[in-house]
Amino acid sequence: MSDIIILNSGDHVALDPTQSGFAHGFGIFETLKLASGRLCFWEEHWQRFVRSAKELSLHVEFAEEQALEAIRELLRAEGLRDGAIKVSLMQTGAGSQCYVYSRPAMTSGGAARLLFASDSKQNEHSLLAGHKTHNYMENMLLLASARSAGCTDVVRVNAAGQLTETAVGNLFFVQGDTLYTPGVATGILPGVVRAVVLEAAGILGVSVVEGAYFPDALNLMESAFVTNSSVGIQIVDTIKIGESQREVECAAHPMVQDLIEALATVEDGSSMLMTDD
Repeated sequence: MSDIIILNSGDHVALDPTQSGFAHGFGIFETLKLASGRLCFWEEHWQRFVRSAKELSLHVEFAEEQALEAIRELLRAEGLRDGAIKVSLMQTGAGSQCYVYSRPAMTSGGAARLLFASDSKQNEHSLLAGHKTHNYMENMLLLASARSAGCTDVVRVNAAGQLTETAVGNLFFVQGDTLYTPGVATGILPGVVRAVVLEAAGILGVSVVEGAYFPDALNLMESAFVTNSSVGIQIVDTIKIGESQREVECAAHPMVQDLIEALATVEDGSSMLMTDD
């Protein structure tokens, strides 16, 4: 357990400003949903965490069960049954340090209003593309710009002008009987819930296309939603493009409603009980 620091409410940690974890944001993290004492999609998060650590040369100096026991200890100490659990791995000198802590659960607050952000382009060829890193300042600035414009999030594009994702989630849209989502090659972070939705769509017999789409698709979609681990599926009702805005069907499209129900079923079946009931 010495390789994992558990941060309870009110705890503080000292970071060396000369080391890359602090100075360069050299680290990765996962945010996991905790619902009624159950940790959602742990295996999927852990696999992404380990993959990113390996590809970015961060050392995971502890076993999976040690990480789970640290989370259990945090939940026992805090009496937590609902919220978000953060697992963060930062570079410290020649090694790395893992931190486990919590924050309040994120609520969807209703339908999403998206602001089309064409000025801040993602680099689909970046070494960090596809990884959830501590280099998150740009995402937070974009999220703040969306909220100052009366929106909840942004829709981004990459250097090729293709739609990618939002500041904190993945983008899906429906046209006819087909579900579309930007593919990994566009530079997106392949979200855990995104993967579950794609799998659920296959089980439901929904035609799915992962590809490259340009902004004109925003004017053609019949329904849209965003996904992340905190809120699951959040339906989009408005997309603001410049001075105009496009109203999207807010009532759940039948396909989207089926996916919401399928996600809830998979989440319930795969969640891991972490507290004593």
